[in-house]
Amino acid sequence: MNNQERLDAWYDGSAICLIAVGAQGDPLDLGDDEVRALIGKLQQCLAESEAAATED
Repeated sequence: MNNQERLDAWYDGSAICLIAVGAQGDPLDLGDDEVRALIGKLQQCLAESEAAATED
């Protein structure tokens, strides 16, 4: 990914958020390692969300 592209996921305390923006507004083309990293972030977000839900 170049510096103009943004790919991130996070848990903000009430929802899992995902942003994927290409440099020109196009869909992002991700390599295998980038997909694995994104899946890892999403799994962490899901774990945080589930942990917060059990605290309620």
